[in-house]
Amino acid sequence: MRVLDKFERQGQEAVLLELGKGRTDDSGAKIPGLNLPARQIDRIGEFLNMAVAQADDPLAQAEKLLGDHGPAKEGIGELREIQSHLQAMGVSEDKARIDLTIVRGLAYYTGPVFETVLLDLPQYGSVFSGGRYDNLVGRFQAQHVPGTGSSIGIDRLLAALLELKAIDLQRATSQVLVTVMDRERLPEYLKILDELRIAGIRAEIFAGDTKNLTKQVRYGDRVGIPFAVMVGSEEFEADEITVKNLEAGASQAHETSDRDEWLKAEGFQERIKRKNLIPYLKKKLSL
Repeated sequence: MRVLDKFERQGQEAVLLELGKGRTDDSGAKIPGLNLPARQIDRIGEFLNMAVAQADDPLAQAEKLLGDHGPAKEGIGELREIQSHLQAMGVSEDKARIDLTIVRGLAYYTGPVFETVLLDLPQYGSVFSGGRYDNLVGRFQAQHVPGTGSSIGIDRLLAALLELKAIDLQRATSQVLVTVMDRERLPEYLKILDELRIAGIRAEIFAGDTKNLTKQVRYGDRVGIPFAVMVGSEEFEADEITVKNLEAGASQAHETSDRDEWLKAEGFQERIKRKNLIPYLKKKLSL
């Protein structure tokens, strides 16, 4: 089965050679063979020919070839049941089909397995796979627990989605950076952070150890956070908050090289009442 798992990558000829006397790969390395009897290799070759023939009913073909073999008969029955359920749910064959060449996780899978490919980028291979493993939990505790599971190939899926231009890659997921100007008042900054998140605004607090506000704001600008919240002693006493629009500030900075003109520019920094912070940001973020 491990040799058959190489079918998609190496092709049928390489697989059949490895089942027999062995082969030499493209790099010149010698791959030892399993030295199966010729009649068994022929039988497996017949199965592979049938498996890739894209027949209307591959399970019927498998039954003709392996129907007298107990485990194969049981597996074919399970696949027929899954096929029936998919049809009942209206899943067409161009979305889900039986593939008799898949081999996965021989160390723990005990039943049907599946793999998922993106139809627009099939060359990326499987991006979501899984199956049934009835004995896996029992390895770690003296109890039989049937199970099924699956996993996503995050890196591969992300690369494919970027190639398809299905998503835009963002440098940061936060919409607001809460700066920390006085670490002794950290609980108050955390309270602001909590209020933002409860309101559905994605926010983070500056986690570095610098009190330098310029460096904190520069971090937010560098990773693409659009707004920064700044609260110093004056703001705390007046129950106010300064909100800096980092996107607008960056745009203004690019448009002028005169520092005084940049500092006098309006629209990228405002001081507002604390109670108005949430509605102010929601309006700015179009939430």
